[in-house]
This record gives sequence, structure tokens and C-alpha cells, in this order.
Amino acid sequence: MKVIVLGSGTGVPSLRRGSPAYWLGVDDRQYLIDCGSGTLLQLERIGASFRDLDGAFITHVHADHIGDLTPMVHAMRLPGLTREKPFTLHGPPGFTDFFNRIIAPVAAPPTRFPFLVQDAPLAWNMNGLTILSHPTPHSDRFASRAYRFEHQGRAIVFSGDTDWDDGLAGFLTGADLALLECSTLDDDKVEGHLTPGLCGRLAAMARVRRLLLTHFYPIDGPDSLFLDQCRAQFSGELGLAEDRLSVEIAP
Repeated sequence: MKVIVLGSGTGVPSLRRGSPAYWLGVDDRQYLIDCGSGTLLQLERIGASFRDLDGAFITHVHADHIGDLTPMVHAMRLPGLTREKPFTLHGPPGFTDFFNRIIAPVAAPPTRFPFLVQDAPLAWNMNGLTILSHPTPHSDRFASRAYRFEHQGRAIVFSGDTDWDDGLAGFLTGADLALLECSTLDDDKVEGHLTPGLCGRLAAMARVRRLLLTHFYPIDGPDSLFLDQCRAQFSGELGLAEDRLSVEIAP
């Protein structure tokens, strides 16, 4: 499995960090996790394309995580797009209704190939890829989900946006790679989001092999402060996400 960070930031405009999005490659299949503004261009920059995606997983429907979802659906109807394989769009509970009410009226789903939208179950299998979803505490208005992808004995977890959750440690257990949102430093914690210390504590409890912090709001000070505060809790392999950073997990 391979992950490429498309956007490691938030909804705050930044020339360095785009809005949240990640490319996941599993064998010959390609998926998106979230689809923030700028995702379609970032796909082109890494040598990929929305044309080749097999599906996408939306953690929640806050604007910074779905900014390019409507443009992507619209682009899939444009002349010159040749594809036959299905595209499946997954989201948290209520996502199908959200798509039908908000997205479809301005970007009708394509009709030249199978295009499916569904609320993600807690566990399912697609072509040998096991996918699990876990509810996360983030917003009172929208449901949120973390996703875990298991393939050939390896596991990658994307937290989406979340506050502390005891169950999330179990969901992360033994992951080869965990991408945890880390919006602010410990002293500036915002409700509904994690901080470096909380990320480190979760990763340590779950015995995560590699932790990648992501979803950064701008801070006053060097990015190394995120690492320093997380390292106080977690002694494993640790890094900060950067746009277009690539991480590969061997079988």
C-alpha cells in the first residue's frame, strides 16, 4: 500500500499546505481519502488523475474536506472522459442524503459508467481490501468517520477530524501507519480536534508502528513544536505530513 499526502493543511489558505486529501494506492487500485480544495490539481502534480480513481472515502462533510468533491463529480461527466470501471463514493452516516441534496443538484452523477454513493458500513471488503470505519467525535452537526485499510497483513488508518476517543485507540491498534489530525499545539487545543500530545498518547496506546501528524493550522513557531510535544508521549517512528509526501508500506 502507498499513501501520498495531497493536502496536509486545513481550510486556512496556504501556499504550503492544501486542504485535507490523501491518495491511497492498493495494488492497481487508487482511492481518495477526503477531497479538499485543490485535490484535483494535486492529483495531476503527482502523476495521477481523477480519471483513474476507483473510489473515494469522505471522513465528514465540513467544507475543507469536500471542497473539490463537486468539481470532481462534475468533471466525470465532461466530454473526453473514457472509463468503464465503477467509481464508489463512501461517506459517514447521512452522506448519501447529503450527496443527493447538496452535490447532485449542481453536479449530476456521471451516467457513462457505474457511479455509486453509499454510507460506509462499519466493515466491508472490496477486492481483497478490508475497510473498517469508526465514529469519531468532531461535530454536533455532521457525523464523522475514521477509516482503516487492511491488505496483505498491513494496516493504514486515517483519523479524519476527531477529538479524543477511547475507542479510537483500539481502532488504531497495530497499524503500520496512522495519519492523525493534529490541528493545534497542546496549549491551544480546539474542541473536536487532537493535539500533538493526544496524538502521541493514542499512538502509544495502540502500538502504532509509524505516526504521521497532519491537518495543521498555522502556528506561531516552528513546526518542530508539533514533533516535540508528540514525542513526549510516543517513542515510535514519527513525522509531519507535507503536501506530496509519499509513504509506502510493503506487504
